[in-house]
Amino acid sequence: MKMATVKILLISVLLIIGFVDVSLSQSPEAKQSSDCLDQTIQAKGGKAEKVELDKGYCKGYITDTKSILTSPLRWERADWMKASLIAGITLGLYACDENTQDWVQENRNDTSDDIARFAKIFGDGKYTLPPLAGLFLYGHFSENSKARRVALLSLESYVVSGFFTLSIKFAGHRHRPGEADSPYVWDGPGLYRENQSFPSGHAQSAFSIATVIASEYSDIEVIPPLAYGLATLTALSRVNDNAHWSSDVFFSSALSYFTAKAIIRRHKKDKGNNLIVLPLIDSKYTGLLLSYQF
Repeated sequence: MKMATVKILLISVLLIIGFVDVSLSQSPEAKQSSDCLDQTIQAKGGKAEKVELDKGYCKGYITDTKSILTSPLRWERADWMKASLIAGITLGLYACDENTQDWVQENRNDTSDDIARFAKIFGDGKYTLPPLAGLFLYGHFSENSKARRVALLSLESYVVSGFFTLSIKFAGHRHRPGEADSPYVWDGPGLYRENQSFPSGHAQSAFSIATVIASEYSDIEVIPPLAYGLATLTALSRVNDNAHWSSDVFFSSALSYFTAKAIIRRHKKDKGNNLIVLPLIDSKYTGLLLSYQF
C-alpha cells in the first residue's frame, strides 16, 4: 500500500468519525432541547467540556502534566492495584522477553510483515498528526465542538505521553532486540539517541490517540474496537519487526492509555447539584424532565 494512499485513508477515517457523529445527532425538532440538555448535564457532572485552541488549552499541557506526575500522592487503593498489575505484567514479560522474541522471529512470515508494515504507520506522527489537524479544521468550519475537542485532546495526549516516553528512554537506554544483545542490557541515563528500546514510541503514539478517540466516540460501537485494534496491531508490529521487546510495547501502551484517560478526566466539568431540570422538546412531547441523583 502506497504511503499517499495510507495518508488519505487515515484522514478519511477521522473525518468520517466527525460526519458519523453529526448523523447520529437528534432530529431537527429536538435540536433545541439537545443543546440545553447537553449544557445542563455538563454542569451536573462528568460530561465533556468544550476544549478550544486558546491560552487555557496551551497552559493545560503544563498543569495536566504536573497533575499526572503528582497523581500517586492522591491514589486510592484501586489505583495502586492497577499500577501494581501493570508493573507485574511488565516484569513478567521482561523476564520472558528473550524467549518471546525468539518465538516471534521464528514464526515471522510475509503475512505478518505486511500487517506490521501497515500497522506501523499508526504509530508514526508523520501520518497520524495530519489527520488530527484535518479533524480539527473540520470541527472548526462545521462548528462541531466535539470534533475539535477530540483533535485537541488527542494532540495533548500524544505530546504528554511522548514526554513521559522520551524521559524514560533517555533514563534507561535499553538495547533493542535487533542489535543481537540481551534484553537485560541497559546503558543508563544519557542524552544520546542510541539504544532507546524501552518504552516503545510507536506504541505510545498509537495508544495516546486511539484512547482519546475510543473514549470520546464510545457511543459509536465500531469506533472503540477499531481504534484499540489498530493501536494493538501497531504495538505488535514493533515486536514482529524485531525493533522492540514485548515488555517495551506493553508498558508503553499502558502508560499512554492511562495518560490519555487522565487528560480526558481533567477536561470534564466538576459535579454540580444532584437535582437537574431538563427541557424536553421533540416531535411528540414538550415539557420538563426532573432528575435527582441519590
